[in-house]
Amino acid sequence: MTPERWRQVTEVFHTARACVGSVRASYLDRACSGDHALREEVDVMLAAHSEGAQFGEDPVNVSAAHGSRLASGAMIGAYRIVELIGAGGMADVYRARDTKLGREVAVKILPRAFADPHRLVRFEREARVLAALSHPNIATIHGIEESDGVHGIVMELVEGETLAERIHRGRLTIPDVLGIARQIVEALDAAHEKGIVHRDLKPANIKITAAGVVKVLDFGLAKLDPRGVSETDALSQSPTVTIGGTREGVIAGTVAYMSPEQARGTQVDKRTDIWAFGCVLYEMLTG
Repeated sequence: MTPERWRQVTEVFHTARACVGSVRASYLDRACSGDHALREEVDVMLAAHSEGAQFGEDPVNVSAAHGSRLASGAMIGAYRIVELIGAGGMADVYRARDTKLGREVAVKILPRAFADPHRLVRFEREARVLAALSHPNIATIHGIEESDGVHGIVMELVEGETLAERIHRGRLTIPDVLGIARQIVEALDAAHEKGIVHRDLKPANIKITAAGVVKVLDFGLAKLDPRGVSETDALSQSPTVTIGGTREGVIAGTVAYMSPEQARGTQVDKRTDIWAFGCVLYEMLTG
């Protein structure tokens, strides 16, 4: 398989993995239209993923987590689950109702099957990273919840389509590209000023609201930049956050958007996000 073909396969796989039900089927029909070999390759990867195979850090038994997904009406703290709206390698995202404030939110759930100490540290680190960021182009965190062994991060519910879905409808116009790109850069700049590197910037982790507001999502792989601000200036108040964030030599992220140093599993800084942004910008310009 050529590098170009591998990039295409992994891109479709990771986007499809973030979709559920009929949304995934519709996406695959569009993304693989006329390319039966591509559809077969992606289907094989999705099947392997459902059995526990995964790109990135810490392979997990995903099929075990499916059995512990929350049903509509289930409660975690004051939040009533409405429906599943996204699924990833380590966590599921639900639409939920805040019964105290009467608003809809997104709740990212770490299933009981994944709640080992290492993943709990990462999950709590994501919450603390989000709490350290306050920017109109980054989804806001409302808090964290734990109920009967289920851990959740409660976040702003961002309505709209992902940039991946928008790109797959066709190449964007130059004014649209500039408007979206500027907002992504402002979000990254705000994170980098806090010494935070996203490490998984991609179209599937960027949402665009009906009003055209861009929201950068999913800081689950975020880490502190050892070349950026000091740990004291960033997140030193959290005992779960350390410089480096993940083990040296472990590859974490999405293959199609990794900088060379990230793909090698070596130390990364904010330039790895700039690389990924370049990939996203290229896709918007070319379709």
